[in-house]
Amino acid sequence: MIEIRRLSVELGDFALRNVSLSVMRGEYFMLLGPTGAGKTVLLESIAGVQPIHCGEVWLGGREVTRLEPERRRASIVYQDHMLFPHYSARQNITFGLQMRRESPGRMAAALSRVVARLEIGHLLHRRPDTLSGGEKQKVALARAIVTDPEVLLLDEPLGGLDPQSRDQVQRDLLRLQRDLGITVLHVTHDFE
Repeated sequence: MIEIRRLSVELGDFALRNVSLSVMRGEYFMLLGPTGAGKTVLLESIAGVQPIHCGEVWLGGREVTRLEPERRRASIVYQDHMLFPHYSARQNITFGLQMRRESPGRMAAALSRVVARLEIGHLLHRRPDTLSGGEKQKVALARAIVTDPEVLLLDEPLGGLDPQSRDQVQRDLLRLQRDLGITVLHVTHDFE
């Protein structure tokens, strides 16, 4: 499902060189590495938001190395959520659907499914600055999966959460992966 072949990325003084990796369809794959090792750069290269120097990125059996991010069917969730502060949770979640110009009916149906799955209906009218860390992460997850990606890329999704929120989001991630059958690449520096 995810195949990285001899990927190299150069960013000033930092470089990833000759990285190869395979993740099977439907697998929950964790990549453990220290801070500054390039885990986020790897995810961004897969998602298409980080240009690569050389190598290939394959998703779902097709090469996507030069494809625009929106055509890769991959979503990324960052540790710091990356929510638009001036949008409500509803607007944040539906942003990708709006960019695709989905019909109002399809948008409403997709939103309903994801909101029910993550039990966040009560958050839809709120802005990110009024949400807890766990609530923000659930909204970010909802935004990532509402577009029905084949691949979910998680960048330290449990970092910065209090223990209770961390446990809940961890359970949500495992349930989502199992229920949706989505391929997940989860990077972290946290051995636990």
